[in-house]
Amino acid sequence: MGEAANNVTGAAAAAVRVLAETRVAPALAPTAESGGGGGRVKLSFFDTPWVVLPPIQRVFLYALPAGAGDGAEFHAAVTRLKDSLAATLALYLPLAGKLAYAAETGDVFIDLADDPGVAFIEAEVAAGDDHGMDLRRLAADEAHDIPAFLALVPPLDTRVLPAPVLSVQATRLPGGGLALGVSVHHAVADGQAVWRFVSAWAAAARDGGSGSPVAKGALTPPHYDRSVVQVPGGDEFAREMLRKVAPNLPVASTIKDFDFSQRFQLGRRTFYLAADDIQSLKRRIDELAAAEDSSAAAKKAKPVSTFVALAALGWTAFVRAKSLAAGDDTYLVFLADLRTRINPPVADGYLGNCIKGCLASADAGDLAGERGLLAACRAVQAAVAEMEAAPLGGTEQWIQRMMTLPFQRLCNVAASPRFRVYEASDFGFGRPARVELVSMNHDGEMVLVGGRGDGEVQVSVSLDPARMEVFKAHVLAVADPAPAGEVN
Repeated sequence: MGEAANNVTGAAAAAVRVLAETRVAPALAPTAESGGGGGRVKLSFFDTPWVVLPPIQRVFLYALPAGAGDGAEFHAAVTRLKDSLAATLALYLPLAGKLAYAAETGDVFIDLADDPGVAFIEAEVAAGDDHGMDLRRLAADEAHDIPAFLALVPPLDTRVLPAPVLSVQATRLPGGGLALGVSVHHAVADGQAVWRFVSAWAAAARDGGSGSPVAKGALTPPHYDRSVVQVPGGDEFAREMLRKVAPNLPVASTIKDFDFSQRFQLGRRTFYLAADDIQSLKRRIDELAAAEDSSAAAKKAKPVSTFVALAALGWTAFVRAKSLAAGDDTYLVFLADLRTRINPPVADGYLGNCIKGCLASADAGDLAGERGLLAACRAVQAAVAEMEAAPLGGTEQWIQRMMTLPFQRLCNVAASPRFRVYEASDFGFGRPARVELVSMNHDGEMVLVGGRGDGEVQVSVSLDPARMEVFKAHVLAVADPAPAGEVN
């Protein structure tokens, strides 16, 4: 998260030297989209809960083409990134704006009129003084080097409005590597919107950098008029939510008082589950279900999705790693995309938040038992069914409900295996060697994205290091099929 990145200390931060900081403006003069209000885009109800939170930060690691070793390849890559970013921002204007507060109305809005642009930092890790921050190690290690990853993403101070929406950092790594760090304010875009932007930016870079494939009609154009998201209560509903989550605007967050030391106390690991591993997991779940209920109705039950299967696997691994016992209530939270679920539906190109929190709950004893995977699947499926039956139900109480949960027994799953992040982020110098969400803070956070191989899923987890081996052993057991009675 941005504020933490600003305060990264130690060898990793010292090894990263800033070479230049420039501002990348949209290639075309911005014009307010219909409904934008003269260069302003008001946030919707779905955007406002994220105003108080620090930004999302991701890092992409690349091996640049071999050259003479004089840095020419890095500088060429930076030029390509900047030119294509300018072309892409011309269509994704909210990402070039600022998040601002209108005291006269009580609204937070995206200001597109006041010098739109994005801070772009160029940096390098000096060879011989790299403290292990070379491409090969950072891309290959199962355990994350958290200080190194934090040093490779740019600051984005969102604590007081007006605040920037997006910043970018390109860092030259020893061994011919490049780290691309991106920080984005969640109040302006959800995961699907961010990945569509990254995909459009990468496509523009592959196309030479000076024009956007969106503008040329090769990709679906984005839209960001918040009036397409119709929620009962409209603007007043959004303002009420804003008053609940951020009562002290223009101070958007008290994040400066948050103890970020925990993120250095938590361990992070990344595992890769192949398509065969995932099919094995689903078969084991099906076997558990068949053993419990052999009726015709059970045999016709809806197949378990990849997301549900992996969420259940991570949740049961979390319960085991935490040594939770019968009688301990435990929870799993995840976000659902509502674009096709609300009425009227919202087109895929929507650049904003259109997501709802879903909450599954279970007794830890049921999840730790021999049929724990099945119990977890059914709890997740019940949460999905509840959301599908009433997509907008309970949204106004979501934040308050979350604050009452026991965080030490809460597991959360972010992103989606449907996000094909490696395919989306080829900027013309090949697919990345690694993509990671850097802004992970919670003890029990799991991130699922499409992996590098066909059908593969990348699973990254943040957890107390003392409990990581138990979590890992449970997760990786999916690669070793066992009879249904032995699965737990």
